[in-house]
Amino acid sequence: MTCNQYKLHCDTVYKGDNPFKRAARTKQSTFREEVLKVPFDPKNRYGRYGAFLLPENAEQGLNFCEEFRTEILKRIKERYPSLSSEQHDGLYANLLRSEHIPWNIFIPMDTDREAAAKVFDKIIGPQVVDEITDIRIEWAPEKSRSLNDNTSFDAYVEYKSKGEKCGLGIEVKYTEEGYPWGKKEYREVMENDHSRYAEVTKSCGFFKDEITNKPLRDTKLCKDDFRQIWRNHILGASMLSRPNPLIKRFHSITLFPSGNPHFPLVLPKYQEFLTEYGASTFGYITFEDLFKLLRTYYHGANFEKWLDYLETRYPF
Repeated sequence: MTCNQYKLHCDTVYKGDNPFKRAARTKQSTFREEVLKVPFDPKNRYGRYGAFLLPENAEQGLNFCEEFRTEILKRIKERYPSLSSEQHDGLYANLLRSEHIPWNIFIPMDTDREAAAKVFDKIIGPQVVDEITDIRIEWAPEKSRSLNDNTSFDAYVEYKSKGEKCGLGIEVKYTEEGYPWGKKEYREVMENDHSRYAEVTKSCGFFKDEITNKPLRDTKLCKDDFRQIWRNHILGASMLSRPNPLIKRFHSITLFPSGNPHFPLVLPKYQEFLTEYGASTFGYITFEDLFKLLRTYYHGANFEKWLDYLETRYPF
């Protein structure tokens, strides 16, 4: 395909999109056209809706904030020495999926850990986060020390509180809603009353008796709306397990755009399953509110450009 066969503007509508996903797809296509100023391939099965970068633009790292692109790409290479073509496209080329979002938010945050500590203290505090010691993207502890599956945090913040190592697990959503079953997950949750999922859920103290007194398959945790929220929450709970806990304290945060209508409904309902202790380990925040916090604590020309980028690209 020659250069003059590529297009800047996309009029094609994907009929499978719900209203919010259609708005998000249009937003990312517009971002590509007006901010990145690069074309798309109308003949590509993924790219024809406009929110997908051409291979050369993906390789340039245009899915990532320019001011921190070098550091982000370096950290991606460290995290993923090799990627399948599908994984590569999902992270580097697809503007609509959420895989790139943690890299664009949390790697720049990691370049000023003093500011990051103040931001996270506002989210989970007060006076909880004394020092950020690490920020990792797409991370989980060893399977044998956690849920023995592939569940991971989109971002994981390791911090010190009163000298103790603690953790904050962040789940980043964009257009996602609920999730259907995976085969292994279905077997472990619905057919195995003694699975690691059941063990952690019943012993961690996060959940009310109406949850812990039943087999998992009979609880609302197994519904599509709650399943991934619950799994990420108990991934953190598994790190607190005795007799050799990996951390002293854990907090789970879900981050999502205010325009996504799913999570303002589902997250408060999930909180109804939690004990007072469980509720103290769980929370959520919108992109918009997080970006306001970042503006309060991150200063300097590069950070200003980064925040302008985030506020242009993601909120609704």
